[in-house]
Amino acid sequence: QDQDQQQDQEQDQNQSLRVQILVYRCMGIDLWSPTSANDRRLLTAFTMGPLFVFMVPMFLAAHKYITEVSLLSDTLGSTFASMLTLIKFLLFCYYRKQFVGLIFRIRGILDKEICEWAEAREIVDMENQSDQMLSLTYTRCFGLAGVFAAIKPFVAIVVALIRGGDGQTKVHLELPHNGVYPWDLQKVLYYVPTYLWNVMASYSAVTMALCVDTLLFFFTYNVCAIFKIAKQRMIHLPAVGGAEELEALVQVLLLHQKGLEIADNIADQYRPLIFLQFFLSALQICFIGFQVADLFPKPQSLYFIAFVGSLLIALFIYSKCGENIKSASLDFGNGIYESRWTDFELPTKRALLIAGMRAQRPCQMKGYFFEASMATFSAIVRSAVSYIMMLRSFNA
Repeated sequence: QDQDQQQDQEQDQNQSLRVQILVYRCMGIDLWSPTSANDRRLLTAFTMGPLFVFMVPMFLAAHKYITEVSLLSDTLGSTFASMLTLIKFLLFCYYRKQFVGLIFRIRGILDKEICEWAEAREIVDMENQSDQMLSLTYTRCFGLAGVFAAIKPFVAIVVALIRGGDGQTKVHLELPHNGVYPWDLQKVLYYVPTYLWNVMASYSAVTMALCVDTLLFFFTYNVCAIFKIAKQRMIHLPAVGGAEELEALVQVLLLHQKGLEIADNIADQYRPLIFLQFFLSALQICFIGFQVADLFPKPQSLYFIAFVGSLLIALFIYSKCGENIKSASLDFGNGIYESRWTDFELPTKRALLIAGMRAQRPCQMKGYFFEASMATFSAIVRSAVSYIMMLRSFNA
């Protein structure tokens, strides 16, 4: 029986991180190891290298197109996305030991709760399903944006040939991302390797962003599971009286406290990333949104629409994760009111008063000046639309 229980725990652990393990394997990283001892370092370097080197031509392009709003907005959108991706992955490398430790700590807490309280399994399974569904959707959206980036040059070439119609139109070769290079891109000999370099840089950016973001989804949903289990245990706490009743309450409060500690730990480690995510995403939405408004309904606008969609989805999901932790931490207070507190003895009631006061202070994921919440998401979208209109007036 113990062996079957251990196998079930291992199966749940693997199922709860399927998407995360996959994207980290694409980077050559073993998510279960706190060090790089089991990593495939050549694959990691091969994946990261193109994006690191690609920053040079993008910065040169931003300097070259400083006076051309349309080209500058396209260049800065890709530049900011690449910078944010690199910072995300470097943040994971810096906090890797802590992140892996949190994974094992969270799984250990949830496995213990499942063993002690059978109803906890339903809560954990539901949260893990939500995490995997969100991670998979997020992966598909970013992958779609990468595919559109790869086919964007060919769409432009096909449209130019169709519009030419006479068969004498000179084909102008374009790249997925704007950049300045010391060679002639209109020569196929130079264009093909440069195009492949652009595609590899897009793959690097997508993969590295997915690594850090999907891991955040796992953390938030499983912390919410801890809060929800603590709430349900609070509601079903029996009024047996004596020391047994108080000890049972203490165990529930300790579980809630563990959830608070883990949530605060995640918020501290992700604080610089949340700040950059909201700040740079707002700028990206402005620049790329301007491209959509400027090019629509041309076929080239499909790439920018997918790009803006992935940015909005990333912002929305970050905001939703912060909102979920905030509401789940506050909801523990409702569990106290829904419990059989009127039947508890006086020492238990006194402890509940302190717990209820603490439950009124929510856990918040903040990025210095930004709180990851739906209110912040709405404010950023409204401001981005205003900036897009302003950029259009400058271009006119």
